[in-house]
Amino acid sequence: MIGSKMSSTRRLSTIAAITLASLLWAPYTVQAQESTNLIAAAAPLQAGVVTSPPPARTLSLSTCFERAELHNKEIVSAKWNLDLATAAIRIAGAIPNPQILLQEGFGPSFTSEATGQNVMFQCTQQLQTAGKRTKKLDLARANYGLAQLQLNALRFDVHNRVRRAYAELAAAEAYEELIEAERAVGLKLLTIADKRFAAGKAPQTEVLQAKLNVSQFDTQRNQAQIRLQQDTAALALIIGETPERIEVIDVVDNGLFKLSTEKTEIVPAPTGTPPLLEQLLATAYRSRPDFKAAEQNCFVSRKALTLARTRKIPDLFVGGGYQWMQLSRHQVPELSPVPNSVGNGAYFNLTAESPIFYQYQGEVQQAVGNVRLAERQRDLLRCQVATDVVTAYNEALVARANIFLFQKNLLPTAAKVASVARLGYTYGATDLATAIVAQQQYQQILSNYFDAVVAYQNAWADMEKAVGAPLKS
Repeated sequence: MIGSKMSSTRRLSTIAAITLASLLWAPYTVQAQESTNLIAAAAPLQAGVVTSPPPARTLSLSTCFERAELHNKEIVSAKWNLDLATAAIRIAGAIPNPQILLQEGFGPSFTSEATGQNVMFQCTQQLQTAGKRTKKLDLARANYGLAQLQLNALRFDVHNRVRRAYAELAAAEAYEELIEAERAVGLKLLTIADKRFAAGKAPQTEVLQAKLNVSQFDTQRNQAQIRLQQDTAALALIIGETPERIEVIDVVDNGLFKLSTEKTEIVPAPTGTPPLLEQLLATAYRSRPDFKAAEQNCFVSRKALTLARTRKIPDLFVGGGYQWMQLSRHQVPELSPVPNSVGNGAYFNLTAESPIFYQYQGEVQQAVGNVRLAERQRDLLRCQVATDVVTAYNEALVARANIFLFQKNLLPTAAKVASVARLGYTYGATDLATAIVAQQQYQQILSNYFDAVVAYQNAWADMEKAVGAPLKS
């Protein structure tokens, strides 16, 4: 009797609490309903479901690399720098054109003996001294080499970004499949709960709880669809396409997300032997495009310094010409007439700058500073290369170890726990809450595994970028 009274009292307390909560929550429910109506009126949705069109095409990673090389907007634009550098070589090797002077006149100043103005023709040619033309050509060719290395650096950067974008799309596709698979498990639990409720072995609250468990996957499905669409647009843009519609590109390599141990184009199998750190460092110093560009920039700066030192030696302007007179037959009486041949003759002149007050010390000092700056930047980049390689290498090892733990221990254990809990609920050995918690734990561990795979892919991409050369997967 005492137990039944306490049970009745507990039920009454629960009912009272629920009633009070419903009364307190009622105004907020009305406000929430009004807000929902306003949102629905502003942007009507179809049952709150975001759908994506079926994949219209399938691209492999190698195909994406090829398309980016041919059509990426950054690469196409940067290729014009080579044409500019080629034009600069032609400009540097140009021989200065001669300057022609012709003096002709009319009136007494040219026809009178008293003034004696001559008609003349003169040609002047600039002679570059101290090998300036050769040094200009050397500088222009060095700048062309720098432009080529900078283009190669951009190509490799785009190559690396394509790998990342493709890996992100593969992860989005795997995540979408994960949500669908987990939703299917939730539907199985809902079916079991319906059968148990129909048999009188479970209360209706378990059915509602199972329905809620399934419904919570709807927002996750929407997020998965948006992620697919955004990652597809990002990949399409980087391979040179202009996204004009909503689409989903299917990828080939997502085996790692499916617990496959086979190697893919994206990354090598985690079970494989990683390369040695010493080999990666040696390859980075030899192959990294931005480091090679930094070394070429030092070479360019030294060529510019050599050219600047020649400016204190002035160029020569050599000229020569012929002049003659065109006197009138009638001159003033005080002057005796003379023949025109008296004013005829050839002449030669030489003009040069006199570097007395300024010998271009500023230009030389500026060129020296550029050389020192380029060398310091190269040394700084060399340290950064080593740091990038070591950091990316460690991250890859950690991610690889985590994937191994997930595949060998965590995922099998979580799957077994979820299966046993679901089977126990089917036969009434456990309650629905235990089965749902086990399912959520498995989903969380699988989601963490996906994060570990993405971290492994990013670490591999970071290591490839740090080394500066495509790493064989």
